[in-house]
Amino acid sequence: MWETRIPSWLYARLYASWRRVRREVDLIDQVFSRLGARRLLELGCGVGRHGYLLTKRGFSVLLTDTKDWRHGAAKRLPFVEYDLLKGGEVGWQFEGAYAIGVFIVMEYVDIKRAFRNVAELTGGRPFMFDYNFVVHGEPKEVFVRSRGRTYRALLKREEVKEIEGGFRYDYRVEVLDEENRVLGVEDTGYPVYKKERILEALEDAGLEVLETIWASWDREKYMYRFSEKEGDSAFFVVRRATS
Repeated sequence: MWETRIPSWLYARLYASWRRVRREVDLIDQVFSRLGARRLLELGCGVGRHGYLLTKRGFSVLLTDTKDWRHGAAKRLPFVEYDLLKGGEVGWQFEGAYAIGVFIVMEYVDIKRAFRNVAELTGGRPFMFDYNFVVHGEPKEVFVRSRGRTYRALLKREEVKEIEGGFRYDYRVEVLDEENRVLGVEDTGYPVYKKERILEALEDAGLEVLETIWASWDREKYMYRFSEKEGDSAFFVVRRATS
């Protein structure tokens, strides 16, 4: 199971930059505005920057995750603990839901379970999520400034091997301060499944695809580039099938 031991304030700077999040929020805004959904549920919110920017655009957002890892201004938003793998209700009325960077770190059996719980939770309401179909890997080196100091994340190890229906990516990242002290480590990995496997899991959960928005991943800039043609990643808009 994927996990990180990088502090949330530093993780936000390294891997959830405002530039990256704003690009993804632009797309979320377009999709749900077109569908007339203004009350949104975020599953697996992490540091909470997506939800925060959406509220700045007039959406009402409830953040959820297995633990409260919100950072900065996102702490002002409502939050409840919710585990996609356990399912259940959230006790809040919403018109649409989304999850960014959540399913990519799950094993296939957990993806199928999570999709079934999403179908139950959302009913006929739209749900949006992203997925990468190839191993993109972590950037070799990332520098950020925070609190008047410079920090860098170094990729110390990575390994890719084939598994059924895709690949397995394992890696180690160390985050250092200006004195080269290790402040956080990500020594973990996750499977990456091909498009056909994800579509099979959606069908198994009774979810139908309403829209597919193609994208490609820029490893060095750590962000999506959207495309009119099929890419190595996609944002899916789905809902529970009516029949």
